[in-house]
Amino acid sequence: MKFPQLINSHEGVHMTRLNRNPTTVLRVLFGMVWLVDAFFKWQPGFRTSFAGLLQGMVSSQPGVVRPWFQFWALIATHTGHLLPDLTAVTETALGVALILGVARRPIYVMGAMYALFVWAVGEGFGGPYALGISTDVGAALIYAFVFACLFVLDLRTDVSVLSLERITVPASSRVDPRLAQASLDEAAALDALRSQSRKNAARR
Repeated sequence: MKFPQLINSHEGVHMTRLNRNPTTVLRVLFGMVWLVDAFFKWQPGFRTSFAGLLQGMVSSQPGVVRPWFQFWALIATHTGHLLPDLTAVTETALGVALILGVARRPIYVMGAMYALFVWAVGEGFGGPYALGISTDVGAALIYAFVFACLFVLDLRTDVSVLSLERITVPASSRVDPRLAQASLDEAAALDALRSQSRKNAARR
C-alpha cells in the first residue's frame, strides 16, 4: 500500500513544476512591459518635459498634498536630467531582471516600491479625483499589485538557471533532507519490486 503513495507524491512534484510555468510567463511578459515603458523614458522629450510635468501637478492637486509635489518639482528643476535618467535606468533594470529571473523576490519588492513611488509622484496618487472626470486610480498602482502577486506566486520550488537564487536563498531552504531521503526510499522500493518480479518470472 505504500508504493502507490510514493508514485502519487512523485506525480505531485511534476504537477507543481507544471503549475509554475504560467507564473514564469507572467513574469517575462511583465518584464517586457517594463522595457516598453523604459523605451519611452529614454526619449529626449521625456527628459525635457519632466520638470514641467511635475510643476504642472502642483496647481492641480489639493492643498493637502500640494507641498509634496512642490518638493519634487523643486528637486527636478534644480537637478536637470538626473531624475528622468534615473527613472529610465530603473525601469530598464526592472525589465531585464524580470525577464532573466535574477533575484526574483528582491526585485518584486523593489519594483513594487518603485511603482508606488511613481504613483505617488509621477501620477499624482492617480488624482485629482472628480466625478465624471477621473477614470482610474493610476496604472502604477496596478503595477505594484502585479509585483505583489508575483511575490506570492514565487514558491521557490526549484532553482532557475538564470537566477541568483543560490545566493539569495540559504542552501538549507532549497533542499529538504527529508525529500532526498524519500526519493532514495522510493528508488529502493522500485528496485525491490523489479527484483521480485524477475524472481517470479524465473520460477515460472
